[in-house]
Amino acid sequence: MRLSTFGVLVFAVLWSSAGFVRAESKLEEAAGLPDGLSKEIAAVVDAKGQRVTDKNGAVCSVWLVKEVPTKANFKPTLSVKYPFAPGELLGALQVQAKSKYTDFRGQEIKAGVYTLRYGQQPEDGNHVGTSDLADFLLAIPAAVDTDPSPIGAFKALSERSAKTAGSTHPAIFSLLPSEKPAEKPTLTHNAAKEHTMLSTTIAAKGGTKVALRMIVIGKSGE
Repeated sequence: MRLSTFGVLVFAVLWSSAGFVRAESKLEEAAGLPDGLSKEIAAVVDAKGQRVTDKNGAVCSVWLVKEVPTKANFKPTLSVKYPFAPGELLGALQVQAKSKYTDFRGQEIKAGVYTLRYGQQPEDGNHVGTSDLADFLLAIPAAVDTDPSPIGAFKALSERSAKTAGSTHPAIFSLLPSEKPAEKPTLTHNAAKEHTMLSTTIAAKGGTKVALRMIVIGKSGE
């Protein structure tokens, strides 16, 4: 079927408009931690966070821990770019009501407060071809994650995170490589993939900083 010139123009306008709506997302400071975090978790999370908004209001907010341990003598590989141990607490996430928020797999995440822990995609037959990068953040309902200590067991980490979307799979957010720490938190957009990325830094023990780049809005094309 051939499209008329008018039809092509209409399609182009609609496609551009969709990209523009995504680009309307903005970043603002989220002052103060959300209710719902345990006292132990709240004590290690920085009260100054970042809130992502769009034309309809707040979408989600992210807070990072005040300090995180990193692996000694870490060297990035083709798939692992971050020097954290799996299960390490990295921060907290608040999903706003009526935001129709999803994780990187497209699983719906209801409004509420969650912890964010570092995890790596398993090297097994169930994940072949899903992502070249193994770095992810796993969201866990704050009500079932009250201890800031690392969750070292992969099964326990996965099962707790699966409660976020009420499924059998963890609720995940992709971490992308970042060459250097951002001078200040920024929000960027990949119109082709419909991804919105938060670039920021997280303080590491020893006085260093680790650049962090998280896909806060968008899902995998798989």
